[in-house]
Amino acid sequence: QLLRKQFIEFHRTMTSDSKDRFLQTPESYLQSHYIMTYLSHALSSLFSVRESDPKLQPHRFLSDYFSRVSLGAHVIHESFAYVNVIPHNRASFVKLIWRCYQSIGNHGDMLTAKEYHALIQLFCPDFPFSIVQSAARIILMDDAISDCLMAFQDFLYAFQVQFYYNEFLNACRELYLSLSTAAGAAEKGGTPRLEGVESGVYLDRITDMIANNPVLHHPSIRVIHRILGKTQKASFYTYLLGIANSDTINGSIGALPKKSQCLELETKLSKSE
Repeated sequence: QLLRKQFIEFHRTMTSDSKDRFLQTPESYLQSHYIMTYLSHALSSLFSVRESDPKLQPHRFLSDYFSRVSLGAHVIHESFAYVNVIPHNRASFVKLIWRCYQSIGNHGDMLTAKEYHALIQLFCPDFPFSIVQSAARIILMDDAISDCLMAFQDFLYAFQVQFYYNEFLNACRELYLSLSTAAGAAEKGGTPRLEGVESGVYLDRITDMIANNPVLHHPSIRVIHRILGKTQKASFYTYLLGIANSDTINGSIGALPKKSQCLELETKLSKSE
């Protein structure tokens, strides 16, 4: 009964915005909500723990597992492969970083990309530096060298979108490079320059990419339209910064409060110390 209760709560967590779930086939339902991925990891963890604790009750272990998944407390000290495999895991990991390190923001400390990476590795030892470096570039643009300092709040919101939408943003970068190369706006080595490309053309390419890749996890296309519709030309880093600062995108991920609320919370905590 306890396991059934926790699995129902897990089901609600994973399907809260899936009104058409009853129209899905069993196979597509399992795939779209990553049920088999979680069950496989849960059973693998159960067998591993049971070797050292033969008296462990499987139903209690599985109940606790799905309870932690529902609460987002299941990604601590897990491999990057597991943290990265499911959007809910990525959002849970971002929330973990915020909750554990928000005191950095309270004190106004600024750290480098390598220092933030070292903190992240305390919870995921094999977390790749490339994602942290890409997040730093959203803030610092092409100046994201190892000794540049960043405020925690700035890094956190950039890290959130870079990690959560990593494949999509990498694909957007490739699209931008192809357009900027054609327009003579890219430097040698494939580094996006600040001159930008035609916003309308870039938007059309992104829209086509989303339409042709139904499994690609991406932000709201309406927000992308809004970001790229502000100016005739858009640079890649301006586009990324718009995504990182979007309250709509932040709310859809569901890991962090609004940036303004986060700043207010940090101010209150700082005054109380």
